[in-house]
Order: sequence, then C-alpha cells, then structure tokens
Amino acid sequence: MRYLFLVTLLFFVSSKTFTQYYSSGSDPARLQWRQIQTPVVRLVFEKNLEKEALRLAAFIDSMAPIIGSTLNHRPGRINLLIHNQTSYSNGFVSWAPKRMEFYSTPNQNTNSIDWLEHLAIHEYRHVVQIDKLNQGFTRILSLALGQQATGGVLGMYLPMWFLEGDAVTTETTLTQSGRGRSFEFNQELKAQLVEKGLYSYDKAYMGSYRNQVPDYYKMGYPMVAMARNEFGPEIWENAVDKTGKAFWLIPNPFNRSLKTKTGMGTKALYEHLFKKLQTEYIRETSEIKPTAYSSIVHPNNDYIDYLYPSVIKDSIIISELKGPGIRSQIAEINLKDGTTIPLAYTGIKEDEPLSANSNYVVWSELKYHPRWENESFSIIRIFNRKTAKTTSLTRKTKYFAPAIHPDNPVIATVEATPDYCFNLVLLDAQTGSIIKTIPSPNNQYILTPSWNTNGNNLVMVLLDPEGKSLWTLDPGSEKWTCIRKPSYDEIRLPAISDNNVWFSAKGNSGEEIFHLDMSDGNEQQLTISKYGAARPTPLASSENLIYSVYTDKGYRPVWWKAADARPDTTLKKQSVIDQLAENLTKQESIPTEVISTTNQYAVKPYSKFNLSGLHSWGPVFYNFQEQGNYSVVGLMSQNLLGTTIVTAGYNADPSLSEEKYQLNLSYRGLYPILDLEIKAGDNQLVQQGLFADQTDTFGLNINENLKYLYLKAGMRLPFDLSSGQYIRYLEPGIKLTLEQRSAYDYTKRYYTQQNNNLTPTRVEETIKVADINFQVMEYSLYFHNLRRGASRDVSYRMGQLVQLVYRNTPWGNYRAGSLFGVRTKLYLPGFAKHHAVSVNNDWQSIKKGRLATAANGDYQRYYRLNNVFSDPRGYSDVYFDQMYTFRSTYMMPLWNPDVALAGLAYIKRIRLNLFYDAARVNYELVRKEDHQLEKFNRNLSSTGLELHADTHFFRFILPFSIGYRMGYRDFDRSFFHNFIFTTSFSGFLVNE
Repeated sequence: MRYLFLVTLLFFVSSKTFTQYYSSGSDPARLQWRQIQTPVVRLVFEKNLEKEALRLAAFIDSMAPIIGSTLNHRPGRINLLIHNQTSYSNGFVSWAPKRMEFYSTPNQNTNSIDWLEHLAIHEYRHVVQIDKLNQGFTRILSLALGQQATGGVLGMYLPMWFLEGDAVTTETTLTQSGRGRSFEFNQELKAQLVEKGLYSYDKAYMGSYRNQVPDYYKMGYPMVAMARNEFGPEIWENAVDKTGKAFWLIPNPFNRSLKTKTGMGTKALYEHLFKKLQTEYIRETSEIKPTAYSSIVHPNNDYIDYLYPSVIKDSIIISELKGPGIRSQIAEINLKDGTTIPLAYTGIKEDEPLSANSNYVVWSELKYHPRWENESFSIIRIFNRKTAKTTSLTRKTKYFAPAIHPDNPVIATVEATPDYCFNLVLLDAQTGSIIKTIPSPNNQYILTPSWNTNGNNLVMVLLDPEGKSLWTLDPGSEKWTCIRKPSYDEIRLPAISDNNVWFSAKGNSGEEIFHLDMSDGNEQQLTISKYGAARPTPLASSENLIYSVYTDKGYRPVWWKAADARPDTTLKKQSVIDQLAENLTKQESIPTEVISTTNQYAVKPYSKFNLSGLHSWGPVFYNFQEQGNYSVVGLMSQNLLGTTIVTAGYNADPSLSEEKYQLNLSYRGLYPILDLEIKAGDNQLVQQGLFADQTDTFGLNINENLKYLYLKAGMRLPFDLSSGQYIRYLEPGIKLTLEQRSAYDYTKRYYTQQNNNLTPTRVEETIKVADINFQVMEYSLYFHNLRRGASRDVSYRMGQLVQLVYRNTPWGNYRAGSLFGVRTKLYLPGFAKHHAVSVNNDWQSIKKGRLATAANGDYQRYYRLNNVFSDPRGYSDVYFDQMYTFRSTYMMPLWNPDVALAGLAYIKRIRLNLFYDAARVNYELVRKEDHQLEKFNRNLSSTGLELHADTHFFRFILPFSIGYRMGYRDFDRSFFHNFIFTTSFSGFLVNE
C-alpha cells in the first residue's frame, strides 16, 4: 500500500503542474550575480556579498568531508544560491531541482557561531542525507524519472524528524554551539515529558490541535542523538542505505533497518529512548530546588507564551503573547492584579524582543516587497500608548530588535546590510529618521541591545568568532566596552542599570538568570528553574526583577525579589543534554582548523539569463482526470534563480493524439509573470461507407489528418501588500486562450434505391469544413484582505475577497460572445472560539455569441462561454444568461482526537461545515420554429453538511483533508453525496 502511494506520488509530481516543484520565489531583477565553483559547491550570490561568499566557500570545502563522515558519504557538487536581500533567516535543501538556498541575514536568537557557517553545516548535512539515498533501486528510478525520484523516496520513507534531528545533531557535534547543546531548544520537550508524560509516536511527530507539541526538530534531535549514542552512528547510515537500495522490496525499509540494528521498530525505539529521557529529566528536576518567585498573570490552562516582558514605571508590563489558541499580540499586563489588555496584533514577527517606555511600544516585523518574494524588509512598528494607534515607523529597512529610550523618543536598533555588515543605529521615534549609525567592532553581529535605566548607555551581545560576549556602548562617544569575554554558554537578552547587568545563560540543567557587577567583574547566578528562565528586566525602584519562567504551559512573567536568599548553584551531576552532546562529539573527527584561504577561488559573473535547469523526466504520465496512464516523454526544468520553470512532453496515447506535444513555461524574472501553455497534435478523421439521413443516401470516403493547436498565453502581476495583522494580495492578469483545428473537405456521392438496390446517381457534392479558430481573451483582477488568526482556527475569521473576470472572443471564427463575473467572499467570526463563517455573493452575466452550426431540440443553440464561478453545491453545469449565487458556510471544530490507526492514518481534527447555497438563474432561448424568445428563471438551493478529517496518511508529514458532503437539493427534492479530498501538496524540501 505504501509503495503504491509512492508510485502515485511520483506520478503526481511528474504532472504538468508547476506547483509540484518548490520555488522560493524571485529575487529583484536589478541584482547582478556572481559565482564561485569549488569541488563541493557552485556558489551563486549577489555581487556585494563577494567577501562573505569567498569565506563561505572555503569553510564548506574544508568541512564537507567531516559533515558527511558519520553517514559515510561524499556527495557530488551541488548548487548553492544565497539570497541577501531578505530579512528572513533560514536555509533549505530541495531535490527537484536539487540545490541549497541560504538567506544570509542572521536572526536575533541565533546561536554562538557565525550564521553562514551554521547554515553550511546544517544544510550540507541534508545534502549528504538525500544524496546518499540515491543508490540501489532509487538510483535506477532516478535514471527513469530524474531528481524527482529521490525526492519522492525521501518524502515517503525518511521521516522529517530524522532529517532535521540528524542535521541538528551534526551542527551540535561539529561546533560548540549547536541547538542540541541549548537548554532553551530542549526545554519544551523536557517540560512535556515531566509534566504531561510521553505522547504517542504519531502525536509527537505530526502534532496536535489539542495540545502544544514540540516540533519535529525538537523531537528529532533527542531521537537521533540518543539512538546514535546507544547504538553507534552506523544506525542511521544503515537506515538510509536500506531505504535507498531496497524500498521497493521491503515494506518500510527505514523501520526494518532500525529493527535489524536495535530489535525495535521506529515506534518502539521512540518509546524506548523517550522513556529513558523522561526518567533522566524527572531525576534532574527532582534534584533541584527552584528559586522562589511570585506569579503575575492569572493561571491559564492553555499554552500561552508571555514573551519579553518590558516594565513601565514598576506597575505595567508590556509583553508579546503567542499560542495556538490566540492571535499573536502585544499586550499590557497590570503588575498588581495580573489583568491583560491587548494593545496591538502583530504581523510576521521573528523571535526577538519588543521594548516599551511610558509613551511608546516598539517592535520589528517582516514585510515583503510587493513583487519580489526574495526581497523583504524588517521594519519598525510603533504603538503610541496615548493615541492607541499602531504605525510603521520605517520602510524598506533591515532593522531588528529595536529598544526605546526610557525617557526620550529615541530608538536603538540593529541594522544588517545586504553585504553582511552590522551596525547599531539610533532613530528618531517620531519621524523614523536616522540620528546616528555606529558600526559594530570588527563587524560582529549585534544581538538585542537594551538601554540602561538612565538612558545614557546600552548593553548588548556581540557574536564573536569565539562565541558570544557582552558589550556596552556609550552612544554619545561611540565607545564600545567588552564587559564579559566570549563564551559558548549562550548568553542572551541582557538588561542594564548603573553597574549592574542581568542576562540569561546556560545554568547546570536549564537556562537561568545571571547578574554581573561591572564595578568588580563579579558574576552570580540568581535563579534555578525547573525548565528555564529568560529575559530579566530590573524594576527601576529596586534591584527586584521581572523575568519569564518556562512552564509546560509556556513562558510566564514572574516577580523575583533581590532580598530572597540566593540559590545553591553548587555544581551537580552533568545534565543529560550536555552529557549527550559530549558523547556524540567523541564520535566525530573534527579538524583542528578550518581552511580560511579564499584567494584560491575565482569569482566569475553569473548570468541571470541562465534559464535552463533540467532536473526531472518521466516515461509515464498519470492523468488524474481520466484516471489512467499513458506513455509520455516528459522533461522538467527550473533554473537556479527560480525565474524560469518549464515542463515539456510527448504523449503517445492515440486516444489523446490532439495533445501529442505539450509545453508549459513560466518566466518570473520580470515584474510581470509570463505564462505559456501549448498543446499540439493531430487526429486522423476516418469515415468510410454508406450513410443515410432522412432524405438522402450517400457514400463517404474521408481519410483526413487534422491538425490541432491549443495555446494559453498570459501575463499577471502578483503584489503582496500584506501589512501588520492583515494578509493582502492583489493580482491583475490578462490571458489569451486559442484553440485551432485545420480545415478539410470531402465529397459526398449520392445513391438512389432501385429494386432494393443502391445505384450511384453520379451526383457529387464537395463539402468544405472550415477551420476552427476559437480565441478567448480574459481580463481578471483578484484581491484579498485577510486577518491573521490562531493556528486552531478552522478558517479566517475576518476578511474580504473580491474577484472580477471578463472574457470575450474578439477574434477567430467562433464568436462565443462574452462573460462578466464578480465574486465576493466575506469571512466573519462564528459564535464560539475558532468557529468561522464564510459568505459568497457571486454574479455572472453571459452574452451569447454567433448561432451555432447545428441546432438540436426545440431551440436554437448559440456559442457561449463557460461559467467562471462555482454553482451551488449539489448542482453542476447550470445553464444561465445571468446567475446570482449565494453560498454560506458555518465552519467549526468538533473534536481533536489525536488518534492513530495502526500507522495507516493519524487523525488530528474533525471539522463540521454547515452550508446553505442558493442561486437565481435567468436565461432566454430562441424557438427554432418561429425565432421567438422565451424567458426562463429558476431558483436553486441546497442545504447540507460536510464532515472533514484532517489526517496524515502513512505518517507522511504533509496533511490531507478527507471529507464527506451530504446535502438536500430542493430543485428535484433529492439528496446528493460527495467525497472531498484536498491537500496543500508541494515540493519536498528540508529547512534550517
């Protein structure tokens, strides 16, 4: 069954739809590109990033053999594309076409090594994993299908927890600062195991709408690392080997390999390892005595993170709130009674602190360029506490972690430039204008600056080649002072008051709060927490602190009193996290030094007009509409810059010979996107023999080869206009559709009947059949404005959508009139939490074209265009000249069962939709006998329900929705039934 699912999957990604191969989007057309070719990578980058690209090339070349050593594999050269115009921090590997893509801007919660080096280790490990898979039968399949074959086997058989867990393990063992060493990274799973126990394997891997579940990075690291620690690194080498070589012979070869090595399958191994981890975590938490604190907010059983508390005048906290059941927001919390008031709802916000004073709250948000997906900005948003209004203070900037002055309208913020340079920038909080730009010492990356309580000094973390260090900056004199030497204990989120500095760093078994006295250099740990403590904020009137303590229900703000006794921080037994990282590091052979010589590489131009990138092909095409296979030679190409996507094929099915040749092309390197689809072929028209109609008998001998051409050519302009809490998208477009069939003629030879015999009359008639030249122009405009919601919402709970479509046939010999349609959709909140309502109001008007050549029945038939919007549910092919359609749906979650069905399916959520649809239809028909118009109108309606199950099949990470629709159709007073199956399928990729 699983193998059949894979075959179907591979056929699906072989299809002619562009969306099956992942594209990260387009970079601005103005960029000039360069390339460096090394034995390991071909690195393509924007010209201003040359210095960093050379450094990265040397680093990857020296580290590549080490990165692949524990999987015993050396991949061939791979393309690496660096996007430096974004404010988004990530990287990914995709395998159709195969390449790495890095986003060069570091984030504010990065670990203690250089961001590009971190990406190189993590992402190249993914290259090793996937390339190693391409052996045995997978290699044979790759010869037949190209790179998509490896991508298909990868998606079906290597779980994402392994891919990401193994990459996190590699970044942990090959550096002193991988996420596996971070208590913050591991604390969510730790709290779950101690407080809530062990979740089922399916729930731990694929998540839940009922509970907060650590993602597959946080599940995958201990799974991979502990198995490697107990059974050796060859456990994963063998699993990938067996999967690549024999997935077609062995059901679930990854699982079978684990069973051979450990005696346990995937699920049993998970339970074995995580029960051991649970035992260790329970031991760790039972041996500590947590620091006393006072809770601030009222108890809440739902998972909510109260992040980055910022204190105003010792009475108000401003904090960011996030959780699966709430909209991301900035809120005000009263220190006295814990009441919470939302101030503003946020847009796309990276993991970095906000800042507040008596007048303003500031934070940064991600904003995309309207057209170029790979150009984005980090802008500063500011909430005015007096006017209660939120505005964007900056545009087209790359500013991060803004910190507002305690008294004055001045903001200190981190700037990251496209050429990988880092500055501390002072801004006017009222105008957004730059007051001063101060480069960081030795171009070290700046993390989370914070003003002291007097506003005359700043403290921040700098990313040094030897780890993270603490620095102060006098913005007046621009004097930098290092107050804590570089280390790998993950210091972050410092705060300062006079000579006192507080910060978070690694304690013995969790992230804790530390105090540094700058006058004598004395450092002291202030807290011991069960799972973690972060973001210290001193109260202005005392040495008391507000900080965030991590619980199984998320971060909560708490109040710590300096008068309380200091905790006993005497070194205890090494934490399971540190011990695990230490054991795994011994399995690696890490080089003593990394190549840093960059003059060995030649930098050459790279043309953005490199349009080819053949990556996949296929001898079989699966037609989902006809549900059958037919022979095809298909080619699929996507160039490295993602500007040109092409599929082409030859169809050998004689029943579909009119579509013998196929070409699809999309060019995205210009401001408008250009799309082209061509299908061409022929068809042998054969009619031979004697025929009779109502009056005549005649003979035909037709043997004509008819030529066919189908063409769709269009241009569209997609604009991402999203801002703050609203997702806004606008797309005007124009498209020409052309269908042609060649002309032909034939001779009719008439016969007469005499004495029961047919005798030729010698009367002949030549019939000329004109060519078909059908051309449709379409003009469209689409816009939506949707409010961001919570992850548990069944749909958008506020938003609007408008679509206009006009079609006509101005050319050609088949004039089919015109059509104009208006579609509107409104989203509203339902009566309960996470419920939603959608209301469609659609209107279409058709003008008939020319009289058709044939008229059947009692009425004349005219050429006309097909409708563009949906009929009421339960109806199809509704005939109309004007049709108004009303579609309403009430959507609600019913149950979050988290039920696994023997590895076949994992059901996360059951949803119910109640619907009522109605339509008013008007049309006119012309009687053949007297050419008089007859007017008709019909009222159509349907009522029913849809039951959906959000499901993962065969533990495949992409979710599917399978549903059943039952309704009552009033027109003929009958019931109707439909099965519904949807998914958001896309190309296989693995992220940072």
